[in-house]
Amino acid sequence: MTETPPIQRGQRYNRIVVAVFAVGVLSLFVGMALDRHVVGLVVYSATGLSGVAALLYLRFASPVRLADERQQRLHERASGALVTLVAMVGLPVVIGLYLFDATRHYAISPFLWGAISAFSGLYLLWGSIYAILRYRG
Repeated sequence: MTETPPIQRGQRYNRIVVAVFAVGVLSLFVGMALDRHVVGLVVYSATGLSGVAALLYLRFASPVRLADERQQRLHERASGALVTLVAMVGLPVVIGLYLFDATRHYAISPFLWGAISAFSGLYLLWGSIYAILRYRG
């Protein structure tokens, strides 16, 4: 019997973890649909935390690689495209909201202030990590 190549084993583990996350999300929606919010939330939380723990173990403590170079490049491109898209759409919206608020045409609600703060925090964190990775090597 031939042994499974390490990258295929990692891809199989990755698919299992994604399935665990999918079961969690599905259980949350089923729980909401059946008016059993707490049960759905408990299953969602348990599967989510289990999936995160499994990913952390596989990424940092296991010799198994979850992705090959091609998949890693695709992941990096998709992440970059998402960050760029959110910035290109979000920044003009935030500027417009600030202008409307300053001219008293629209008052920014506390919810929107929270969203603006989260948006700003996300890009401050992203920029910090980018700078660290760039200058570290």
